[in-house]
Amino acid sequence: MATTYELKICGKTQHVGFRDRIENLGHALGVDGIVYNYKDGSVRILANFDDEEIKEAFKNNIKLLGKKDELIDIEEIEEKELNTFIEFPSGINRISADDLLELNKKLDEGVKYIKMIFGVLEEVKKGQDEIIKGQNEIKEILKRIEQKL
Repeated sequence: MATTYELKICGKTQHVGFRDRIENLGHALGVDGIVYNYKDGSVRILANFDDEEIKEAFKNNIKLLGKKDELIDIEEIEEKELNTFIEFPSGINRISADDLLELNKKLDEGVKYIKMIFGVLEEVKKGQDEIIKGQNEIKEILKRIEQKL
């Protein structure tokens, strides 16, 4: 018989697409439950496991998300057995308390990352400008050499 567990995921997990990744992971492993943002900044997962190996695989894959996605940073996974069984719809399903608030927070995060990208692009442009300047200097040198020949 399956038992319901609460997994508390601490770190940079809110507003970075983390819950979507958990939904996909749950579906892939056949895990039923819910995932939601908690007010303390963590993400909580309530999920049913009837196999210790699947539960450990689920947790290990969560840790891998932090290694594969630069926006996600998993600091800790706390596990708590609830000593009960809660029947969930099939798969891991995301719930949110306030969709408009969630959307606004995601937009704010998106703006932050767009600004970061533009900063990097500005540095790239400066580098390209230096390369073009160097090429122009080389052209001038080649013209002078050609005139002397």
